[in-house]
Amino acid sequence: MSDFIHKFKVFLGVTEDFEESEEPEVKERPEEDVVPLRRERIRKQQPKARTKSTPQLVSLSGGQTAVQSRIFILEPRSFADVKEYVAFLKSRKSLILRLHQVDKAEAQRIVDFISGATHALEGNMRKLGETIFCFTPSSVVIEGDLEADFFDLIKSEGE
Repeated sequence: MSDFIHKFKVFLGVTEDFEESEEPEVKERPEEDVVPLRRERIRKQQPKARTKSTPQLVSLSGGQTAVQSRIFILEPRSFADVKEYVAFLKSRKSLILRLHQVDKAEAQRIVDFISGATHALEGNMRKLGETIFCFTPSSVVIEGDLEADFFDLIKSEGE
């Protein structure tokens, strides 16, 4: 009868069934056989005594040097210059292309080629003006929309 009550309690979850939950014993290794995964660096030099007059400086960048971003403003003269511009994108640099110096068909070829490379590198492209385009690598996000009125204002100031 007590076997029935025990099984009923196990069914309700009040107690555990010790026969099913027995785990095989794990042999413990002596600590001599255990090899550490990471080696600790042993300091050979004793730390220098600090004086109260020297300030404590803490780097917030996590020990990494700051990465300097660059944007290259380029005016291609022909389609032959385009391979060099794609190399800039591959090295994670942003480009602004001014296509004033080339004819319309050549400008279209340049934009098509660089926009294809930008897409392949998962970068971003934005038309900034009639003949001005911005191409950025995937690490740079272009936000916001520039309105046509803004470009009209720039053109009127330049004349």
